Amino acid sequence: MTIDSVPSSLFRHPAWLSWKEGQGWKRLDTGRGFALLTRSLGKGGSMAYAAGPHELPGVRLEDPDERGSVLEELSERVCPSLPPDCRFIRWDLMTEAWRDSRGQSLEPSLQELRMNASTRGRKLRKAAVELTCPETMIVDLTGGTEAIMGRMDSRTRYSLRLAERRGTRVEEVGEDGLGRFHALHVETARRQGLRLFPESLYRSLFSSAQGHGLDLGLYIATSEGRDAASAIVARDRAEAWYLFAASAADLRAAAGPSAILCRALLDAAKAGCRRMDLLGVGPAGDRNHPLSGLTLFKSGFGGRRMTRAGAWDYVLCPREYAHHSLQEGLS
Repeated sequence: MTIDSVPSSLFRHPAWLSWKEGQGWKRLDTGRGFALLTRSLGKGGSMAYAAGPHELPGVRLEDPDERGSVLEELSERVCPSLPPDCRFIRWDLMTEAWRDSRGQSLEPSLQELRMNASTRGRKLRKAAVELTCPETMIVDLTGGTEAIMGRMDSRTRYSLRLAERRGTRVEEVGEDGLGRFHALHVETARRQGLRLFPESLYRSLFSSAQGHGLDLGLYIATSEGRDAASAIVARDRAEAWYLFAASAADLRAAAGPSAILCRALLDAAKAGCRRMDLLGVGPAGDRNHPLSGLTLFKSGFGGRRMTRAGAWDYVLCPREYAHHSLQEGLS
């Protein structure tokens, strides 16, 4: 997978930035063709954040051996735009992580050595937490319906036939379906021990999308007159993202999630998208991981597994950063 085929424009889209502003971030114009997000760290100053720098003007991260020096130069260019109390810049790299001879991602300490090898100041550190999903699946949407369906595995195609036999229906309902989506979200979060978000958070995302031209869809699958599953999908030019999903435990036989994702992939392809990021799977081969079930589900749709390089911090204030990083890791 080339660097140009990694979906990332969503995280710099005006709609996404506006949505993040509603969650306590502030948008900062760097004067260099893109914006950074900043937020307060309380008494610890502030931080800056941006995703997908490989698509920024003049930034070339194709060569992994030069990745650090390119990121260092970019950080130095935006420093004059930052608040005086900014402690670090967090860059979310959508590019692939470094791998060893077996194809496994390197340990963070070894990644840091590789990242800083080409830098002058050795100021780049692997972040303690990730703000997006470093482990993911990227689905190829080219070739038409037959090609997309042909890349799915037999288990997924069986689920789709099952959904058809059971009369599962999928509709794209838009913002009007947010109440139904949120009811499934509440059930799913409680069932899986996940963080529960208010409906207003998702409603504000749709509001931002409408205000800034982001194509956002909400799908609902129904069976036996009830909502079996739901998902929110974003589309932007050649790229698409499977953002949020939820389902009803007692309607698993309806195969609603499979029916929705299949419909979303085909709709995205018809809209001109060439790839969809499924956003979030567990580590390869880890059957005990909390996301192992989700990994099994998503892997059936023919996507290519990818481990992103993820979040990297360019440290501006070492002492304050060390304290924040420790607290962030513990939390």
